[in-house]
Amino acid sequence: KKEGDEEKSAPSSVAAAQREARDSRFSPIASAQREARLRFEKDILDRMQGRWGDEADPNITYVVEGSICSVSSGDGGRGFRNRLSVYGVEFCWDARRFWHYLNLPELYSQGEIAEKLEWNPAKDSPPTTQIVWNRLPPLPEVEEEAKEGEGEKKEEKAEEKEAEEKPAEAAPAEAAPEASA
Repeated sequence: KKEGDEEKSAPSSVAAAQREARDSRFSPIASAQREARLRFEKDILDRMQGRWGDEADPNITYVVEGSICSVSSGDGGRGFRNRLSVYGVEFCWDARRFWHYLNLPELYSQGEIAEKLEWNPAKDSPPTTQIVWNRLPPLPEVEEEAKEGEGEKKEEKAEEKEAEEKPAEAAPAEAAPEASA
């Protein structure tokens, strides 16, 4: 029985050792720095959520959801999804072919809800220009309902098509008895 007791205690001691190793992986200082960076990032992202328009080109819109920025042009062209995150002491918009840093003093001077965001080219970014976003009102619910309505219309058309096909299948069966009479 002593051997069995040792086997039962071994897994719990292994789990405890793994838990201790996981918790001690980061020093308290590193953990505090990480938590501070996450709070800093969340504070900025909370101020940025929503729809934005490009000041230089009114056809370009940006939608910030979480830490992702969706970029779309009004001509229905290709859309892009870019990451927004903290990089060192800067807040970075990484668009892969260029990257910008948010003008944080300007952001914080606007209060809790920002109406304008200035993105300045980063030091090591390929040549690009400053980009300014202006807050846009949220999409009206009418447009969202219209999109849902389009889906319902497609379903209704599919049902109508099925209904048209069923009588067509039933018609030859009805015609057959008449032919035999």
